[in-house]
Order: sequence, then C-alpha cells, then structure tokens
Amino acid sequence: MRVGLALDLGSDGAAGPVATQIQAAQPLLRAAEAAGFDSVWLGESYHPRPEAFHLPSPLMVLAHLAARTTLGLGTGVLLARAQHPDRLAVEAALLDQLSDGRLTLGIGLGGDVLRGRFGGPDLPGGRMLDELLARLRELWRRPEVVPGPHRPGGPPVLVGGRGPAAVRRALELGEGWYGATNYSDRLVMAQAAAYRAAGGTGEVAVNRICVVDADGGRVDRHLDRVRAYYRDRAAWDIGREAGDPEPVLVGGPDAVRAGLERLRDAGVSSVQLRVAPLGVPADAALRTVEAIAGQHGGFTGGMCQ
Repeated sequence: MRVGLALDLGSDGAAGPVATQIQAAQPLLRAAEAAGFDSVWLGESYHPRPEAFHLPSPLMVLAHLAARTTLGLGTGVLLARAQHPDRLAVEAALLDQLSDGRLTLGIGLGGDVLRGRFGGPDLPGGRMLDELLARLRELWRRPEVVPGPHRPGGPPVLVGGRGPAAVRRALELGEGWYGATNYSDRLVMAQAAAYRAAGGTGEVAVNRICVVDADGGRVDRHLDRVRAYYRDRAAWDIGREAGDPEPVLVGGPDAVRAGLERLRDAGVSSVQLRVAPLGVPADAALRTVEAIAGQHGGFTGGMCQ
C-alpha cells in the first residue's frame, strides 16, 4: 500500500495567508518525504465565506508546490462542476509538464450549487461527469493541447463517488477509484470490491484523517472541530451502519496500523493521510508522520512501500 499526505489549506485566515500556510507545511512535507510517503494531495472547495479547508483552484497551489517537494502531486478531489473540460485539459497538462509527470487527478462531481458557475457545462450531473472525463482523454491525445501532458495520454485519473455509476466511470473513463475522507469504511470496501470484481486493476485510493499518539489515549480530543464541520453539513460517516467504526485512523501506532491493514486487505492500494485537519496542532501532525515512518515504534514492514 502506498501512502500519501493530504494537506489541509484554508481561507479563514486563522493560519495566515496561503503562502504562509505553505511555508508552515514545509516541515511536514520534508518529514513525509523522509517517511516514504509518495505524494501530496489537495482537495477543492468553493465556499461562500472563509473556511478552514479546502481552497479553490488546487492545480494552481500544486504548481506552487511542484518545485518545493519531490513528492507526487494529486487532487483529492477536483470538483467537476467547477471545471470546463477544455480548460482543465490544458491546465492539467501544463502541471504535468511542470512536475515532470508527477500529477494524478482525482475528480468527483461536486455539489449542484456549482452548476454553470465557473464555465463548466450546465448539464445533469452524471452526463456532465461522463462527458468531462471522455473529453480530457480526447484532448490529451490530440495536438490542440499545447504543451501536451508530460506523459502520453495524460496523467492518471481517479474517479470519486459512491454507487455503481462511480465504479463504471472508474473502469471505463479513469485509471481507478477515489474514496472521500467522509466515506465510511463499509462504503469504501464495497466500492473497492465492486471495482475489483468488475475487473478493475487500477488504483483504489482513499483519503483518511489520521492522528497517531504514541500513548494511544490523548488523540481523540483533536478531532472535535473537524467532526463538527462535517456533521453540520450532514456529510459525516456516509454509508456507515450501527456498530461500524468511524472513518478515521486514530489512536496508538498498533491501532492505526490495524486500520491501514484492513483497508489494504479490502483492496485499497493507496491511502492519503490527512494528518493536520482542522483542530490538529502542527506538532501532533508531525508526530503522526514520524510514527508512520517507524521512528516511534510504528509501521515497519512495508506499509509505506
């Protein structure tokens, strides 16, 4: 299982301007590189007011990071309703060039409120996403995108979403499936099983909040604010049933390792760890990355390979 870093950047001003936030994240990026993480990922949001996460235009921010880290670059996820396919094809190709082929695009539909707002086609959701994914592949294989992507055919695309349609898109129009941070383990495992059963051999990736505490007893207090953020929007534990664990990797090293192994055994091939979401101090985030590296009795045995 490959492990990436999901970076939280916000617009609420609490952590300072975006440039300051990126500068503050440099120790985390360096620690992730040393720990064997393979990539750094950003989400995308368009808030009507300042929020703690995420920013709009993650490709622009990833371009800023491209020269500041050796990690692969990923979007977890771009919101398709905020994208014009022709513009996205050009911008993603350019970032793939700037990063020497390190880009992976995670793409999900995004909320209906985004329909038509940023130049994307005002189409019903399923049709819009199908057409965008097909158009990207078409354009990346044609000379109209100049410069073209670093890799022939363009960067790999992971398709987010729940249900059979998302599995179909991941099989037919992408290189794999992407599970959101608020999807329950039950939902992630069902989607992974459906994708693999249908013959999917590509990536099955999932984003997970992760905080490791060497003592295993103090970590949960950090998560109240991020839970509240999602619950206020009725967007937490999607697909969870009574008795299921929360969709987080928290606790002592053994507990977090066991959670990672459950995902791996269910067919997940890549996990992006949100180690510094809303409410988690910077020092706690750094300790989590160090624990993943095995420096505090954590994850030996190839979990980051």
